Amino acid sequence: MRGRERTKMKYLPQMAISWETATVFSLFCFSLGAALCALALRGRREKQAGSAVIEFKTAVVRQSAQGQNGAEPTTIGTLAESLWLRSNPEVSVLSDSEPEAAPAFRHLQTRVFWEEEIEPHRRLFERRRELPVIEKVLLVLDEHGICSSVVSGDGKSAFSPTARRFSRVTLLDHSLRVARRMREMHDAVYTEKVLYGKHLIAALAHDIGKMEHLRPEEGRYVKDNHAAASARMLNKWIMECGGEKAALEFRAVVDAVRNHHRSVNEPDSILENLKRADTAAREEEFSGNRKNPRTVTAPSDGTDAEPPGWLLRDIPRILNNHVEPAINAPTLEKKPFARAISSTNGIVYVDPHYLLDGVREHMEREEIADMKFFDSSRPGELRAKLLVTNSLKSRNWVAEGVGDRYYATFWNYEYEGKKVRKGGFWIPVFAEAFEVSLSELEKRKNAELRQITSIELCLGRGRKK
Repeated sequence: MRGRERTKMKYLPQMAISWETATVFSLFCFSLGAALCALALRGRREKQAGSAVIEFKTAVVRQSAQGQNGAEPTTIGTLAESLWLRSNPEVSVLSDSEPEAAPAFRHLQTRVFWEEEIEPHRRLFERRRELPVIEKVLLVLDEHGICSSVVSGDGKSAFSPTARRFSRVTLLDHSLRVARRMREMHDAVYTEKVLYGKHLIAALAHDIGKMEHLRPEEGRYVKDNHAAASARMLNKWIMECGGEKAALEFRAVVDAVRNHHRSVNEPDSILENLKRADTAAREEEFSGNRKNPRTVTAPSDGTDAEPPGWLLRDIPRILNNHVEPAINAPTLEKKPFARAISSTNGIVYVDPHYLLDGVREHMEREEIADMKFFDSSRPGELRAKLLVTNSLKSRNWVAEGVGDRYYATFWNYEYEGKKVRKGGFWIPVFAEAFEVSLSELEKRKNAELRQITSIELCLGRGRKK
């Protein structure tokens, strides 16, 4: 018994030392495990955030350690070095919140437009798959848009004084201006940005068909060809960016571009706002003055035939400055030989097309910006002529024969004793509207004009709005 107690007492000090060593070792292992767990959790969070920098730095540490001893680092010093690299503030860390680079635009106005109109709503455009289309149209405008905003055959180029003024406006400037007016009109109507991107695309692309390299090669350029060419190219770019599904989503945008110089039975909001924005931009380019988008009048559907106040006021001056010198002045090579012809019955028969030119010249001299009178579409031109005729009717200067919604009518006359049916398409204006007496007007006639006699109303109907 004593031998066993002696043996037990002999090993007691050794057992006490072993437990102390075990305790220290346990604490060390626990600390090391906690550090490794913290590192693992932090790495996982950074990986979920999309950061690739930590993996790169860890790889650098691993490669450095392998270069020294050819093995994976497992020492406390290596772990500490890794921790220091991860927390060092001098090491730049990429972030998904950094702004993405803008497209490489050549011109300052395009870059400014991108920063002001596109960049603040970039995420919205990306979610709605509109950003690639916007970027494509802007890049093409930036590269090829330093050309005139009017082309030969366009309605606005038919009247030379106005064409000279509009020709100084580049297509790029006009397109960006229309886009800004579209944004203002969109914001005046909608509280949400659901249609914002589509409005911008329609505005930016509505005239791209005027670029020479996008015009149809066959035949001569005619009025409104650019609208069809613009719609065709826009639809092609939409297909390239998003496929057939995107083409269906952007169908209203393409239709608005195609029809922005036409009258349609059921226009949608994008088309109506595009017409208004285009008109507002042209008025600003014509006069240099901007209108509030809330007060811009939408294009008339034809029922509004009330002449503007300036035309009601100035129509006497237009008649006497533009039409009166042309009365009985032989300027045409074929019958009826003149733009305006007087008759002994006290009526002057005036060509409505020539009278509209006089109105436009007056607007140019007086710097009157009313783009209803420069609308290149056929309905717009007919509406303008109706407004001019109604301004004459308001002063009781139009004789019988022109109906309420007509701006002129056909007339028969005799020439050298032979009846010419529908020989003239005129507005019958009383001679009292002019400051020259009827006898003075009759003296101007040459031998050919004196052969035109017996002017009478054709039984056919006049030309309606």
